Amino acid sequence: MSDEILTPEEILSRRFVSSANSVQIVTGFQRYERPVYDHDAKFAPCRAGCPTGHDIATALFLLSQGRPELAHEVFRADSPFPAVTGRVCYHPCESVCNRGSHDQPLAINALERALAEYGPLAPEAPAPIQSDKTVGVIGAGPAGIACAYHVRRLGYAVTVYEANELPGGVLQYGIPPYRLPREVLARELTSLRKVGLEFRLGTRIGEHVGFGELRQKHEALFVAVGLGRPRALDVVAGSMDCVDSGVAFLRAVSEGAAKRVSGTIAVIGGGDVAVDAARSARRLGATRVTLCCLESRRDMPAHAEEVEAALREGIEIINGVVPTAVEGGPAKAVVTLARVRNVGRRPDGSMKWSLSSGTLEPLPAARVLCCLGQEPDCQFLPAECWENGRVAVDAFGQTRLPGVFAGGDLVGLYNVVNALGSAKRAVVGIDSYLRGADSGQALPSIRLGDQGAFSMEAYRQWRAGAENLPSATEQVEVADINLDYFPKAPRPHLPRLHESQQDGSFSEVNLTLVEMQALAEAKRCFHCGLCNMCGNCLVFCPDSSVLPRDDWGFDIDLDHCKGCGVCVEECPRDAMSMVPEHEVRDDGSDQPHD
Repeated sequence: MSDEILTPEEILSRRFVSSANSVQIVTGFQRYERPVYDHDAKFAPCRAGCPTGHDIATALFLLSQGRPELAHEVFRADSPFPAVTGRVCYHPCESVCNRGSHDQPLAINALERALAEYGPLAPEAPAPIQSDKTVGVIGAGPAGIACAYHVRRLGYAVTVYEANELPGGVLQYGIPPYRLPREVLARELTSLRKVGLEFRLGTRIGEHVGFGELRQKHEALFVAVGLGRPRALDVVAGSMDCVDSGVAFLRAVSEGAAKRVSGTIAVIGGGDVAVDAARSARRLGATRVTLCCLESRRDMPAHAEEVEAALREGIEIINGVVPTAVEGGPAKAVVTLARVRNVGRRPDGSMKWSLSSGTLEPLPAARVLCCLGQEPDCQFLPAECWENGRVAVDAFGQTRLPGVFAGGDLVGLYNVVNALGSAKRAVVGIDSYLRGADSGQALPSIRLGDQGAFSMEAYRQWRAGAENLPSATEQVEVADINLDYFPKAPRPHLPRLHESQQDGSFSEVNLTLVEMQALAEAKRCFHCGLCNMCGNCLVFCPDSSVLPRDDWGFDIDLDHCKGCGVCVEECPRDAMSMVPEHEVRDDGSDQPHD
């Protein structure tokens, strides 16, 4: 070993120095893993948790960039009326939002409503008819309208048959105006007519037109008549004018025909209909409203935020009780309540329980509203279609009758957003049936997780023969997000009509975020799995191997990329992955093998 001590300058002078520049020297052979932009194969948990499969990450990114009209268009790809679902959806997407593990989940439902208010679409022209086969839809509720909307956009002529004089179903006749203003619903229905939906209103199947006649007229049918017959309270002593169904009461409220009330109103039930009836009775003048519910507070079928709103408005809730008798005269009733235990459900969805020894004081009431659920009122469907009180369907909504599909409440999928999801699945079934194709063939290219959500836009691309359509197979988890780029920030206070203005008024209670609030909240979104051109991969690459495309996105210069993974590590949103070289497809594309 030499004892010679060299200066730094002498050490540098003895290094090998290439006469070529770094572009000329190919170093990619050192790589055993390569970075890929695989965001098309990833999906956010909010999207998988949404029964309608909304591309929430993309929509909120567009909204964050000040483009609410484009965000609205993204939502409309999978749902016919974001202004409606932005008000009445129970937002399961928020409970699985990755941001919730960091600070607070995104106010996705409020943002959906905001983008519908601030980014309306330009008037749509009807989609061109591309098939001589037609589709009939029976029922113009949420499921029926959603099915007709998507079927029409696929190029089929579609006719919607509705027994009522106005379309909308529960949106029109069930949900009170303080939750869904009728002018909002009317605006959305006007937009849907521009898409090319044809409504035959005041047409009851089996009375004005036969079911068999419709099967001959249309190559496929979708049945979504909902649950139109309320369950009766079987402990009422004789005929009592002061006892009514909550469904009939809410219909009168929606039609503006409900009369003022006074005194105590007893509401029997614990679902959304019961809570809506109770809050509506309070607005119509009831001095006291008592909701008597079989379930515990935690197990009430009504959505928690609606229950909390009822409590804020002074509604009294008695949990764990059942009426054993309703007696009295025509203008006054006395409800006898008993404590219950061992509450459960029968296969048809009805409740079962056993009584405990606890007793309560009788409840005098000027009026009793029974909200015990509804049953199908659909005699035109043959017996072979039914199972346990519901219409039996396969994974794509087809009944046991060829060419007849069903969805919504009729198949046991309650609430608006689940009805929309069931309609989308039936649309794939209907389209496949009419084209003589296998419904399941598209699933690998359109599904989003294992909860049943899928992308209608991906289905349209698959149906059009798009090549190399990526499969969304990987859900982005919070552990995949680079949280260093997302400082903690609370979600905004959601605006609400002041309580002093709610008494006696059916004005909308939950209000829309102002535009600047919506913009700020959209920027709080992680945009999980989405490349939003932040440029971190380009900035941090030590080999300058990330190349921006002329339009959107980046490419990797594989001649010089050594596979260090710095770009993937610094990607805030998990829009990139490192893939072993042996797993890259033979065609050299950046998509890894499935």
